Amino acid sequence: MDSSKKEGGIVQLVVVLGLITFVCALLLGFINAVTADKIAQNNENTRNEAMAAIMQDAETLEAVEVGEEWTAPEDKGQPTISGVYEAQAGGETIGYCVEVNPSGFGGTLTMIVGINTDGTVAGAQVTAHGETPGLGAKAQTDPNWITQFAGQPAYGSLAVSKDGGTIEAITGSTITSRAVTLGVNTAANCVASLG
Repeated sequence: MDSSKKEGGIVQLVVVLGLITFVCALLLGFINAVTADKIAQNNENTRNEAMAAIMQDAETLEAVEVGEEWTAPEDKGQPTISGVYEAQAGGETIGYCVEVNPSGFGGTLTMIVGINTDGTVAGAQVTAHGETPGLGAKAQTDPNWITQFAGQPAYGSLAVSKDGGTIEAITGSTITSRAVTLGVNTAANCVASLG
């Protein structure tokens, strides 16, 4: 009699936990459906603000198609490119903004890199990351660090000083610094491939 009582209790426990899990899954799905459009709009606004800050003289930014070698590279170490935008002023192309996603210490970073038509980096901004606060997060929060990319040659060969380059790494965040540098190099190479 004792064992049948335990079996009935276990079944009841499994059913109750299953119902709780089902209700929570429904709530999470509903909240995701309600907030998905707002999250997408916020991401678009963040991207547009970053592009406007980097290419200040641009009157228009038009999306440009790029091949799969950039959007879904075979080399898993190469960052993906989410979008390329041609910056124009007075009907002339003045540069490109590239949304690139390198892998940092805490996960994927999302950044906008501006490349001028004269072959220099216009600037870069990290718009989203999962880096350690106070260390890798400085790639986004320290305006003095990210500005060192502006004016650098956009030949895809920038490197942090520990690797023999000119980019000073964030103290304690060499991996994040290398990721941002790789993002800038990938953006430069992508723009160079556009012709």
